[in-house]
This record gives sequence, C-alpha cells and structure tokens, in this order.
Amino acid sequence: MMATPEIQILYNEAVRLEKSGKPNEAKEKYLEIISKDSLFHLAYQNLGAISAKEGKHLDAIEYFSRAIKISPEYKNYYNIGVSFYRLKEYEKAIQFLKQALHHEKRFVLGHLLLAQIYQILENDEKTEIYLTNVIKMEPNHKSALGGLAMYYYERNRYPESLRMIERYLLLYPGNSQLKLIQSEVLAKQGNYKASANMLVEMTKTEAGFTNFNQTLANAWQEEDEIAKKSLERIQGTAKKRLKEFQTKLELSRESPDEFSPPDPQEALDLSLLYLFNGNPEKAMQYLVFAQKMKENSDPTGSS
Repeated sequence: MMATPEIQILYNEAVRLEKSGKPNEAKEKYLEIISKDSLFHLAYQNLGAISAKEGKHLDAIEYFSRAIKISPEYKNYYNIGVSFYRLKEYEKAIQFLKQALHHEKRFVLGHLLLAQIYQILENDEKTEIYLTNVIKMEPNHKSALGGLAMYYYERNRYPESLRMIERYLLLYPGNSQLKLIQSEVLAKQGNYKASANMLVEMTKTEAGFTNFNQTLANAWQEEDEIAKKSLERIQGTAKKRLKEFQTKLELSRESPDEFSPPDPQEALDLSLLYLFNGNPEKAMQYLVFAQKMKENSDPTGSS
C-alpha cells in the first residue's frame, strides 16, 4: 500500500530529524504518522529502532511487533530477537531469530547472534553450527573467524583453532590477543621454538602488549562478542590459577617428598597466565621452563 503524499512528507521529515540526532522530535512525527495512517509499518519500525537505542526494549518489541503484523519482514523479527537478547530472555530471542532466518536463510547477523546466545547457554554444538554457517556464507567474516578460533581453543581443538587464527590474522593483522593465543597453541602442539620466537617479537613490536587488560577492549568490537567473551573468561580465571600454581610450586620446593613439582603442561599454562596478567618476561621464563621439562621427560627430543 502506497503512502499518501502527506504521509511521505511527514516520514521524510521524521527520518531527517532522527538522523540529525533529534530522536524525541522524530518520535513525535512518527506518532503523528500513525495517527493519520495506522498501517504505515515503517513508522512502527523506526519507533522500535529509537526505543532500542534508548534501552527501552519492551517498547521496542511492541513497536517491531506492530510492524510485523502489517509487513512481516525478517529484519523486524531479528530486531525483536536483539531486544530479547538485551533483556537476557534468551529462549524468546532464539524464537524470533529463527523466524528471521525462516524468512531469510542467509541473514548473517541472525546466525551470528544465535551463536552468541548458544555460547551463553553453553550449547557447544549449536554455537559451532551457527558460527560455521556464517563462515560458509562469508568465508572472511571477521567476528566469525575470531569466534571460531576461540571456540576451538577453549575446547582444546588446537589444530582447528590455529587454522582459524592464521586465517584471521592474514586478513586482519594486528590483534595482539589472537597472536598471543597463536603462540600458546604452537607451544601446546610442541612447537616451543616458534612460540618463543613469536613472543619475543611481540614484546618488541606490539604497542601495549605488556598490559592485556588495557588492550582487550580495543582489540575487539561489539560484533566480536564471542571471541571477546572467550578471552574475558580466560582472563577472569588467570589470576586465580596463577595463585594456585604459585602455591603448588612453593609447596614442592618446601616439601619435595610430599608435593610434586608442576609438570610441563602446567608450566605452559602458567606462561599464558602471566601473559594475560601483563608480564611477558615471566611468561617467557615459564615457556623455556616447560620446554626444558619436556626435553628431560623425552630424551629422544621428539615433540
């Protein structure tokens, strides 16, 4: 149904006000439009968008729902899904996001947000499915590559993680945190030399590398939520594990007959913990320590 010239003029003015940073005035125009033409779905849609930006997600859901009743477009199902996601009503968000994909199967943002939600719900299988869907549609998708890299890393699927990290850094170089994870994956695969060389190079060239906390926010954008949350989880446990490791090391030194010293894997983990706590020098020491213990336990030198 075509809008009348009067409605179109009002709509154009409302959009102009919205783009000029005057949302309240824009809302008044959109409401005026609805009072004159209750079936003009774009007015409801834009009112929903303004409400969502203001954090008024219940209002946004109401406006988007009205828009859908008039014109069931996939983006408004997605918009409702986003608002339910912001409200942490994840099952409702999933319902509307899947409806969006029913209308438009190749809608990348829908797949990506579903992956984020399933990660929160700790549904590994579906997290991987929806991230992989994004890669199939857009092989160079930045946040999906980063998300899969960290997804595989957290589940000890190191060869797959390394492949994703390499693809990511080839396309989007300069992410210190993924380079750090790359060095750790190399070490976990037994390639200590390559890992150490990478760390040495990073400490020389990466601006701000010595403080993981300060650079985390800069490395990831909001759309990189999956990778960012993975790194935040690792960072959140780093201090606790570091303290536990240090206690074990002290006990083994004080009472070697009662407490065994850390093994190579623990030393390797500790190197990552020191990196996440902004101490690359200590990280390097424990990486070398892990390599020496590995060599002592494997006199053939195979790795």
